[in-house]
Amino acid sequence: MSNPIKTRSAILENVFVGEGYFDLCLKIGELITLQERTGVGPFVLANRLIMGEWRVEDVIETIRLGLIGGGMDNRNAYDLVTRTIVEGNIFDYAAIAGSVVMTAIMGVDDEQPDADEESDANFPIAPMD
Repeated sequence: MSNPIKTRSAILENVFVGEGYFDLCLKIGELITLQERTGVGPFVLANRLIMGEWRVEDVIETIRLGLIGGGMDNRNAYDLVTRTIVEGNIFDYAAIAGSVVMTAIMGVDDEQPDADEESDANFPIAPMD
């Protein structure tokens, strides 16, 4: 599995899921659905996934909804998850699921500023009188 590239938009790009590399993202709609399907809020879910105390539904629904939030249509996300996670090795996807949820709720490291942004940041701030 590759290391996902983090972006300011909270999308985990180029994550290997079964048959290829896909973007994963949990927007607010996916987070609400995930909360309803797992019965817990996103932070509790992230903790379960990271601490190894996850349930099968935690992993399956996180990856499926992450694929949808990343741009895949519902049917293809369902089919991919069924082929690769439900019928495959779910353990491999628990860490990915944890990363997806944490990225959605905590954000990601900011990108490096453009050269123009950086030069503006170097001006000293004058004290107020």
